[in-house]
Amino acid sequence: MLHLILFGFMENIRSLRKLEQACRVDIRFMYLSGGIKPSFMAFQRFIDQKLTESIDDIFYAINQFLIQKENINTDVIYVDGTKIEANANKYTFVWKKSILNYREKLYLNISKSCLSINNLFKFNFPIKDTYQIDDLKMICNVLEHEVDRLKIEFVHGKGKRKTPHQRYHEQFNAFKEKLLTYENHIKICGDRNSYSKTDHDATFMHGKEDYYNKTGIFKPYYNIQIGVSDEYILHYGVYPNPTDTKTWIPFFNTFYYRYGFHPKKPVADAGYGSYDNYMYNLEHKMSLTMKYHMFTKENESKFKKQKYNIKNMKSTHDQIISEDGHVYNYSHDYENRKGLYPRIIQVYHHSNWKESYKEDKVPKTIGKDVVLLDMQKTVQENLKSDEGYQLRVRRAIEVEGAFGELKSNSEYTRIQRRGKKGVQTEIALVLIGYNLRKYHAKKHRVLH
Repeated sequence: MLHLILFGFMENIRSLRKLEQACRVDIRFMYLSGGIKPSFMAFQRFIDQKLTESIDDIFYAINQFLIQKENINTDVIYVDGTKIEANANKYTFVWKKSILNYREKLYLNISKSCLSINNLFKFNFPIKDTYQIDDLKMICNVLEHEVDRLKIEFVHGKGKRKTPHQRYHEQFNAFKEKLLTYENHIKICGDRNSYSKTDHDATFMHGKEDYYNKTGIFKPYYNIQIGVSDEYILHYGVYPNPTDTKTWIPFFNTFYYRYGFHPKKPVADAGYGSYDNYMYNLEHKMSLTMKYHMFTKENESKFKKQKYNIKNMKSTHDQIISEDGHVYNYSHDYENRKGLYPRIIQVYHHSNWKESYKEDKVPKTIGKDVVLLDMQKTVQENLKSDEGYQLRVRRAIEVEGAFGELKSNSEYTRIQRRGKKGVQTEIALVLIGYNLRKYHAKKHRVLH
């Protein structure tokens, strides 16, 4: 079964029904199956019950074979990511910000009802800014006990008047159900801004075509990261992040877990060049070979005209001087702990700032991150050397070529399975198929 599935994905047969058909009509599959004709459900059960838990072990075992057989240089790895559409409906989105707003309005309604019921029945329910499910359960239990004590019978239907006890009992139970729903939505979202009702692990993002066409449409996607060395995909990751920046550290943590080492030269584009990622590289003895946001624009005349950019100003030990003569004196340091690694920012105040400077957009204060500037200087030196130029060229060929093969040639633009485990299984199978095709294509070239 494993041989049939891996060979199927190698031949770009990802549908289990087409795989079933191939076992009946394709002589290659008939040979591998030994004449047995498994149904698509047999393949599905095998994937769900056995392959899902072991697919990563299979993927990395094949890669270890390829590393030894092909003498792959694991010191250099080219990293990039792409968004692949999830198998989720387009209009099933849940936005975390909207849910938080709805919950705030619900808190206000609960407070109003508590105030009203306290005045009417002389209860002493607490009025709060926020409420928990247990608070509403307590109120519902008190109301239910009161209904039983007074032997009030609930009425329903047209022309029947509800008692205040029944109205408040139904109202607070509705509040409880709504709050439970909102809390569940927020829990599923976690750190994300959104999720899909038909695939809770999918996040709504802008795709590349939406960005270039300026459609403004959000679709459910997974962010797929791959690491390529000598044309083979050695590592992958499936993430809910719409941007690549925060995938770098978990990506290389799992890389180390699988291979037992960190690559010496991880090469990536400007989407990965952040303070935290650079610090992670230095901590694990990896070179700084990822571009940062303004890497390619710093030598352009437009960038050099930015008089108050810290890189275009003269610096001394306690002053920063702009090109047009504005002087900024050192004031103090402050620590920024928003990221994984703490940052020390030096703050400089203008020596004689005036209101008239607003028109020329002269800033009152300027921040200087000495460590980040030093790391960016190292990146410039690494990537603008002869070796760095070759690494940048190879990155564009290898990792972009891999995505081109997968998305354009193999027409893999939409994931078929749902849930993170199912998606990881499918992605691993697709990448194994890619590596096996690459291996046999190279072997065929050598033989001829």
